[in-house]
Amino acid sequence: MTNNERPFFLSKDSLDTTNSVAWFFMDAFWMLGLDTAGFFFILPTVLTGLCLLYIEKRPAVFRINLAINCWIWMNTLWMLSDALKAPGLLVWARAMFAAGVLFILAAAAQAGNLRETFSHFRRFRTPRWLEN
Repeated sequence: MTNNERPFFLSKDSLDTTNSVAWFFMDAFWMLGLDTAGFFFILPTVLTGLCLLYIEKRPAVFRINLAINCWIWMNTLWMLSDALKAPGLLVWARAMFAAGVLFILAAAAQAGNLRETFSHFRRFRTPRWLEN
């Protein structure tokens, strides 16, 4: 844990990796037409995304995490719209896209450095315990 993080029972790297894996399987099962299996991964994807929001203290990175959470919700709502034949959910998915763009712009404006801002979009980080 760094000074930029709030204490949490899981490390930020572990949460990020868990989020990426859950998200990957959520999307993969959706793509394969296995909607029920994809639905199973919605909860871990959303919950780990929210936990990442809690951990981060830096305002610009928090905004990037907000954008990533909008991306998670956009993807989830799109999947549900498609699987449940509920086109109204697609409207909400588009709203999440717009909100995500606004959070990215806000993060870039606050950080004043696009490279620093976008460096936080790395996905699927290897946890430290797997690096050796």
